Amino acid sequence: MKKLLPIFAIVMSAQTFASDFDLKAAMKQMKVEFKQAAEATEVDTMKTAVGNLSELVEQAKRGDYPPEKFDTYFEGFSKLSVALDSVESKLESGQLEAAKAELKVVDDLRVEYHDKRNPSIWSKLFG
Repeated sequence: MKKLLPIFAIVMSAQTFASDFDLKAAMKQMKVEFKQAAEATEVDTMKTAVGNLSELVEQAKRGDYPPEKFDTYFEGFSKLSVALDSVESKLESGQLEAAKAELKVVDDLRVEYHDKRNPSIWSKLFG
């Protein structure tokens, strides 16, 4: 039953995303999936979390964003997809610790693109 719950959540969220994409809700769910992946102690558990995270990223790519932010969002989501593919490849070969190390790239992208999305007042003032 526990394994069906994440699948059910993704299916339900896919229906929600199809009708009206909510980036903020997606980001919150990405945070949950990332945390589960980072805390995983088994390859299968991490595969599930990373798979869910990848699906959320793919849905986010299809979101409707303001023209001035579209390129930044799409670039970030594309880089995130590549990083998650790398994590998944490590998991496919059973390398849990290497996959967790690759997850650091995902976290670095999160920091980088959150800064681009919401620049601080200081970076706005002093460029």
